[in-house]
Amino acid sequence: MPTIPQHRLSIGTFYNPHLAQFTLDHPELIDHLAMADPPAQDDEFFPQIQQQFPLLLHDYLGQLSDPLSEFALQRARSLQDRYRSPWVAEHFQCLHTQDRSRSLDYVFPPLYTEGFLRRFCENAVVLRDAVGAPLVMENIPGFFSVRRAQMSEAEFLRRFFDQTGCGFLIDVPHIWLVAHHGGIDPQQYMADFPLDRVVEIHVAGVEYDRDLQGPWIAPVPPNEDILRLACWVAERTCKLRAVTLDVFSPSVTAAQLEDGLRRTRSAFAVASAAAS
Repeated sequence: MPTIPQHRLSIGTFYNPHLAQFTLDHPELIDHLAMADPPAQDDEFFPQIQQQFPLLLHDYLGQLSDPLSEFALQRARSLQDRYRSPWVAEHFQCLHTQDRSRSLDYVFPPLYTEGFLRRFCENAVVLRDAVGAPLVMENIPGFFSVRRAQMSEAEFLRRFFDQTGCGFLIDVPHIWLVAHHGGIDPQQYMADFPLDRVVEIHVAGVEYDRDLQGPWIAPVPPNEDILRLACWVAERTCKLRAVTLDVFSPSVTAAQLEDGLRRTRSAFAVASAAAS
């Protein structure tokens, strides 16, 4: 099974089944694929996809503010056994209340409190041990402060990674959105982030959202601001292995995916050349 190379940065994207033939035809653009959903049983392309590309497990495995059920842990183990991902990814997200009577949105972050920090640390270690692979955690955007917060996002992240030894999957568009809607400088916002823990970077495009009356994640190529910010992050990492174009949607076209991958490759090629 293919593996992520150790000697160079791997640049890839999410597996979009409707673009499987395009994916197979463009190995020069795609080094790896992230798996947001298991392949459908009738996906005739997936066996060849798995032979050709390293796969990163980035499915929803569970809400780590609460203990994972044995079913969730078994599902995570089964997916990892299938993909043999070099690391397994989850989010700092809250999807539902503890009693599961209310559902929230995927992009709702935890409260940055001692209690939530303890719960995320405990449950992340359980998940990591269950899958038998390194765990990386992805940041979630927040657009408002909560009075019950006891620390900043940066402190929460730093203490989590110090206590668990997990890796950091930094979603740069999430940072860009927080900065944009908060009217702050994104580099300044990340001044105290534990960038030395970054293993993977996500980049993505944004479009105007009528409900938010501003930009939000969309299945379009990343803009120059997001790519420059991603390269700025990369320059401050020491464990970076992969950059992933985060586009997973039945509406994305082959032309959009190709444009996004070429822009991403070009941006990191320029950054690498400048660094050397």
